[in-house]
Amino acid sequence: MEPEKDNVRERLEILLVADVHMGPSNTTRPGEETPDLMERLVKEINTAIKPDIVVELGDRVNNSSHEEDRRNALKFSRIISGLSIPRYLLLGNHDLHNLTKEENKEIFGTEIGRRISYVNGFKLIFLDTEEPVIEGVGGNVSEEQLKWLSVELNNEETPKIVFGHHPVDNQVISENPHFLEFPHLAFVKNRERVRDVMESGKNVIAYVNGHVHWFSFEMGDRMPFISVPSFTEAWPEKKGAPGMFALLSVSANGSVEVTVSSLNPRRTLGKFLWAKKH
Repeated sequence: MEPEKDNVRERLEILLVADVHMGPSNTTRPGEETPDLMERLVKEINTAIKPDIVVELGDRVNNSSHEEDRRNALKFSRIISGLSIPRYLLLGNHDLHNLTKEENKEIFGTEIGRRISYVNGFKLIFLDTEEPVIEGVGGNVSEEQLKWLSVELNNEETPKIVFGHHPVDNQVISENPHFLEFPHLAFVKNRERVRDVMESGKNVIAYVNGHVHWFSFEMGDRMPFISVPSFTEAWPEKKGAPGMFALLSVSANGSVEVTVSSLNPRRTLGKFLWAKKH
């Protein structure tokens, strides 16, 4: 499927939100504060920020039980359905503690597994890094999905952005408080294979993920790898969710701009730029 020529534009702006963890407040994830913050973000997206699309990178619930996770997933679905622009959802490991992939799809009324979409002349590739979940936290990409990814990355010259819940880069994770005891679970288990496939693809602009709860901008051999901070993570506190999100702006020539912001307090925390050398 080739993109329609009438929809080709030079730039795409994507609002990124990750690791919302809606549900009972747990350790440094005050999930009970999330619904109000998410409603505030939806309103700002519709009235002020106005990106082209929203991509939610997984871990929507702060897993507790099947009944409570389903209730919180439905609550998240109702809130995000208030967006006036297209939204794309991914699976996170916490989304699958008590709910199946099929239940997640039914709750949100949309595909949430691996898939592609075309927006403004850009090809968006969404991975399922839960094949399977490793030790309840880490991720993996199956060989069958890797073959699919290779085909999608090489069958056309359209500029591409790849999204997944888990990182596949080489960021230093040793100072991240959430992965001190199990650093290997911060990443996709077969990240080298996934990264090799992406960096050998045609016109791949960036890979974007959540999971690690902090911001990282890691340069690979040919493209940047971007980790989006958690919307709810309040480390080292147990309250005061910051409502963090990122705005990704990419151009057809490969330039990448990432702006990280928070709702609580409302401020821009930093901007990161990268321009591809031709």
